[in-house]
Amino acid sequence: MSRRPGTSLVEMLIVLVLLGVITSIAAPRLRPSAKGTVEQNSRLLAQDLDLARTRAYATRALVRVVVTDTLWQSFLDQNRDTVIAENASEQTAFGPMNSRVLGQHVVFGRGLAPLIPTDTVATPPYGARRIQFGARGTTEPFGTSAVLYLTYDSDSSAVSAVEITPAANVRVWRWVDGAWL
Repeated sequence: MSRRPGTSLVEMLIVLVLLGVITSIAAPRLRPSAKGTVEQNSRLLAQDLDLARTRAYATRALVRVVVTDTLWQSFLDQNRDTVIAENASEQTAFGPMNSRVLGQHVVFGRGLAPLIPTDTVATPPYGARRIQFGARGTTEPFGTSAVLYLTYDSDSSAVSAVEITPAANVRVWRWVDGAWL
């Protein structure tokens, strides 16, 4: 009997089993780490805060970022009456990046990390926090600062902090091996 070119069913099964074993070994390593997820969310929050500051300066209007337990939203004082009512029209006026939800398993809180070196008053980890930028792109009231801590819900050693300085600069801190970097 002559053998036809190609692969047999047994050979195909062996290849599939080997692929399954390799995938089961490699797949867990491809998932993002808790620290990476927290840092990614911190950087996104920092970028959005910087965008809010820039938007306030560019439009010469008040901008407020409201941070709740699971998301942050941005509002623009479109009628320039120096009052932000935090309504849908002010949120729409801010533009397309007006609302973001924290990533899965990321929560606001410090976890096991202490305060960052420049944080003199800990921002409470609960309830809504409001960060407002004036028409000059500075924090309102002038010279105020804030620190928002983010952590992973099942790994309290994965912590990052987003600091808004009195000059309205935004900086991301990471808790690595017992020190803030």
